[in-house]
Amino acid sequence: MNRSLSAVLLSIFVAACGGGDKPPQSPTQAATPDPDLGAEGPSKGKPTGQSGGSAAPAGDDYARGSAAFKAGDFPTAKTAFEAAVKKNPKQADAHYALGLVLDKTGDRAGAEKSYKDALAIQPDMQEAAENLTALYVESQRYDDAIATAKKALDKNAKNAPLTLNYAVALGGKGDQAASQKAFDDAVKLEPNNALFYITYAQQLATWKKRDEALEKLKKAQSVAGEDPALLGSIGFEMRTLRAVPECIAAFDKAIGIKDNADFRTNRALCKHAAKDKAGALADLTTATTKEPEFAPAHYWLGWTQHEDGKFAEAVTAYEKYLKLAPKGPLAKAAEAKLALAKDKKKSPPPAKK
Repeated sequence: MNRSLSAVLLSIFVAACGGGDKPPQSPTQAATPDPDLGAEGPSKGKPTGQSGGSAAPAGDDYARGSAAFKAGDFPTAKTAFEAAVKKNPKQADAHYALGLVLDKTGDRAGAEKSYKDALAIQPDMQEAAENLTALYVESQRYDDAIATAKKALDKNAKNAPLTLNYAVALGGKGDQAASQKAFDDAVKLEPNNALFYITYAQQLATWKKRDEALEKLKKAQSVAGEDPALLGSIGFEMRTLRAVPECIAAFDKAIGIKDNADFRTNRALCKHAAKDKAGALADLTTATTKEPEFAPAHYWLGWTQHEDGKFAEAVTAYEKYLKLAPKGPLAKAAEAKLALAKDKKKSPPPAKK
């Protein structure tokens, strides 16, 4: 499971449309526990004690925790992994697995301790290093992320996710030259990973290197295949770069594979930027019809209608948005626009003579 790119980036597309926060530049996270483990113990990593000898397996507790984690039953998984750690405090995998559960449930302090415990027992556990650097980057603890990544990369310089985490941390720290080199190293290690190029593009955009960012997004699209989530993420990033034709093309492909309101809303804004108001209106109308509970599409439909002087229709759309998302990211804007549309609706402009 790669947290930064697959779990965060791919779960959010509408961002500036009002559906969530902009997909952040964030690091990758290593795999979840193997759900099929038996009494033999974990398969990820080599459980060793401080002396380097084999540690006793965590046994049924670890297997039970892995099964619960896979099923999404995190309280049971936490209890099981805690029991595994208690029975064998020198088994790195059990600490790592407990860290995953705590990370997943928002206990970052607990996750940090568990990942560090795993690394103290098994310094070459790359999965724990990946997740620890991910946690540090997401908390903007860039110095800690850089130090952890450097230490782990000394043991395995070809770890692509960790190299990416290192690049993001360096970027967050403001070391542009070192960050760009690390990004280049990361994409060389995984040249067919679209997520790596998307993250690289996000960082280039923060450095105001628009053309380079767009090239990375084009590369991402070339290796994304038929994955609509990846194509949607690429389209969103192209929209933030104001790369209008490229944005429309990316969402055209994504919608051809999986048509949804999220993609249509984003494409509508790109079409509007291309002066294709009819196309934008068609996308937003389809989005609100097919998925009437998708709030951002209603706001942007109202905004488009408002701009065209269709104030009664705009009022309906704004009200629908506020009903669905009264505390949504566009709520204040919708309230202001609604008041204006109502006023315009009451006082239409005089007819032309």
